[in-house]
Amino acid sequence: MPAQKARGLTAAELALAVAELRATCSPAAVLDAAALIGTDEQHDVLLVLRRDDDAPKQFVHVALGGTRARVATTTRRFGRDRRARGPGADLLQRELQDASLRDVEHTVGERRCAFVFDAPSGPRRLVVELFSARGLWALCDGDGVVLTMSRAIETAVRTLRRGDTYHAPPPAPRPADGRPEPPPRFADLAAIDAHFTALDLQQEQHRDVESLRLAAARARKKAQHQVDGMQRQLADGERAQQLRQTADLMLAYAHGVRRGADRMEVPALDGDGVQTIELDPKLPVAAQANRLYDKARRLDDGREITERRLADARALLTELDALHERLQQPDDDELAAARARLQELGAVPRPAPLKPGRSKQQQAAVPFRRFDSHEGYPIYVGRNNHQNDELTMRFANGNDLWLHVGGGRPGSHVVVRLPKNKTASLETLLDAATLAVHYSKARGEPRIDVIYTFRKNVRKPKGLPAGAVVPSQTKTITVLHDERRLRRVLDTSAGDAD
Repeated sequence: MPAQKARGLTAAELALAVAELRATCSPAAVLDAAALIGTDEQHDVLLVLRRDDDAPKQFVHVALGGTRARVATTTRRFGRDRRARGPGADLLQRELQDASLRDVEHTVGERRCAFVFDAPSGPRRLVVELFSARGLWALCDGDGVVLTMSRAIETAVRTLRRGDTYHAPPPAPRPADGRPEPPPRFADLAAIDAHFTALDLQQEQHRDVESLRLAAARARKKAQHQVDGMQRQLADGERAQQLRQTADLMLAYAHGVRRGADRMEVPALDGDGVQTIELDPKLPVAAQANRLYDKARRLDDGREITERRLADARALLTELDALHERLQQPDDDELAAARARLQELGAVPRPAPLKPGRSKQQQAAVPFRRFDSHEGYPIYVGRNNHQNDELTMRFANGNDLWLHVGGGRPGSHVVVRLPKNKTASLETLLDAATLAVHYSKARGEPRIDVIYTFRKNVRKPKGLPAGAVVPSQTKTITVLHDERRLRRVLDTSAGDAD
């Protein structure tokens, strides 16, 4: 029997889910409302409800995105690292905090429903659309005006942004062949949660494994380059005797070389014919011979060290091959061990260590905006000209990456904090450049250039106003407006991202 094609809740399954939610979860007090970073990086919603003081909490998960789209109660718990951040997520929480869930409505025959709340600021509706590859949730006020939403809609049939009055798209056409919708797959909310949570966890583990495989492949490539380089060094080391013999010949026949000559001819070492030795016309022959002796001595001295390093690099290469093989179908222990080893090698960013006696919240308390790149490197953005000076000239390290919107446009300074001897990947560079555009007068433009360089190449000559600096050795990257990238980076904010 062929495997069933993965798909989100159908209209009939959504109707059953809403009926059970209406019976078991409404009315209820809203203890918390959070936008979550979904498995596919779409924005989910988590509602924490309680029907009365003695009742247990209920967690309602609204998941968007194609094959994982559903509305159901869930037993899964999400850490704070999964909470989306930014103005939209904060507004969702503020509007629904201390609200009361009054009802859950379903549009018959459609994959669309709405949670109806009585909130301190007035009636609110959380409209959920499960159709399309990305889905939608939109929080509306009593007049239907969209206060915040998971994404803006711009299609041939509908445009919907914050501040617009919510209107549904036209109903999808029925199949031409008249085939009925397949029967519901699930008996209740628990079955929905079990099915889709298992799929989410499987997908998350797959992504985790793929990222570690990529890191292992990069580390292996680096080790291979080291092996190849040291093998070339050893091959050069075998030339030490040849260099000494050439230097001996140069000294033996130096008396017959005219001053300023660019070559000399001496008997070949094998006794057959002559050998031509290229010379530097500016140096005496004896000085050039001594240089060859010095080079031969360095090659000999470094050979033993190079052989040890080559043995270590070959052992690491073998280890990385085995690690990559284990990552084909790893269990949890193998996955944790692989991540730890790759962190030791610097192929995967380490979590920032806590300083003694300080909490994560205390250590994150820097005055600048703080975000994380896709690779996990911290990105800092100044809030004003004085903070720009503080961020660039005092906070940033010399090998940190510094970015600013190009073309002389006003904007915030952006700094990517990089570990020692590390460079930013293209993904991290694009994440930081996107923030540089977002926090500048060029925000919203479809295409803009961003300059970048190392912090050590940025100077502030005496007399320049606050926020003005002079960068050198800059490069330029062109940034295209990418709403998905911008939202992903903004959602990593460690504080207010406005």
